[in-house]
Amino acid sequence: MTRNPRKAFAFYFGAFIIMALMSCSAGEKASEPKAETQRRVPVAYPQLISPQTVHNYPGEIRASKETNLSFRVDGPLIDIQKKPGERVLKEELLMQLDPRDYRDRIKILEAELDGALARANKASQDFTRAKQLFEKDVIAKADYDLARSNSSSANAAVKNIRAQLSVAKHQLKDTSLRAPYDGIVTAQLAENHEMIRAGQIVMRMHDVSTLEINTNIPENDIGFLVLQKGSNAVLTVPSLRGRFFTATLKEWSTEADKTTRTYEVTFTLQAPEDQSLLPGMTAEITLQNLKARKPVMTVPLDAVTADREGNSVIWVYDEESGVTTPKKIITADMYDDRRIIVDGGLNGNELIVTGGVHFLVEGMQIEPLKPSTPDTQYSGQRKGQESAL
Repeated sequence: MTRNPRKAFAFYFGAFIIMALMSCSAGEKASEPKAETQRRVPVAYPQLISPQTVHNYPGEIRASKETNLSFRVDGPLIDIQKKPGERVLKEELLMQLDPRDYRDRIKILEAELDGALARANKASQDFTRAKQLFEKDVIAKADYDLARSNSSSANAAVKNIRAQLSVAKHQLKDTSLRAPYDGIVTAQLAENHEMIRAGQIVMRMHDVSTLEINTNIPENDIGFLVLQKGSNAVLTVPSLRGRFFTATLKEWSTEADKTTRTYEVTFTLQAPEDQSLLPGMTAEITLQNLKARKPVMTVPLDAVTADREGNSVIWVYDEESGVTTPKKIITADMYDDRRIIVDGGLNGNELIVTGGVHFLVEGMQIEPLKPSTPDTQYSGQRKGQESAL
């Protein structure tokens, strides 16, 4: 039986329309808005921080004297008297260059000096005679001037050779490398029979009878320290637990490092008799000489934003209504890399939003995340506050 094409098209088109309407109905049900959830944000109270009475700073122990030793003259190395680790006394011989060439140079100059002295003596006698004859008008003025010039030149030649001879004797002395102070040899950088050049570092030594500790103090702290030469600080070393040493303030920098924004401060102390402190050890300096400081109120840096006028603003959460409102504050310096000091606008009891503040609008309902316990309005400190500083 042959189907009617028009009836078949009408049948399928009607079925398509019914399916489309059913799909739209299902989509409308699926797109019905759900109940709007409140934004969850962290909240906390402003933190009142009392200034520390003690500051600890890491440092490194080093010898008070550290020296790279080198010869002032060239020559082959013929003797090494001291090895790394050995103690040496001031002026004790460490290394020796071959002195033969320098001794020969002295002999040559001494011989030249003898000849120059003889010539100077003769020129002086000639000048004395010429002077007597000139005074009697026996010789011409030109002969007198020539005799005087020859005497002066001969005397200058003597001075020149004597200066060279002095330099040669110094060079002979410089073939011996001697300790500039009492200390310990730390490194040998040349081997025997090597050809050594002037200025080449051949040995290192240091003096550990007095030690130094360098530490870097942040710019936020340096202004509150009483830096006075000779004041004491407590030194501790992680590798020597339970032991305390007294260090003395030696010097400090008044210019901050351009990268770290810290000031270098140096302390000294006498090395203990048991030699328990050695250069290269890490240490910690404890300072107590601080200027009086008032407690400061701080808030997390992430809690602070700005309004259209550029004022610093924080968002305060009202626990009764559950909404947030902006509040202007006056900020000061950074307390550390995470908190900023507030000079005005807060009393310490406000519950403030500490995260996601850029998405808040006035009157917005939020769900707080575990609010912190508030400080007691300048009357106490949160437990563990001191240890966290």
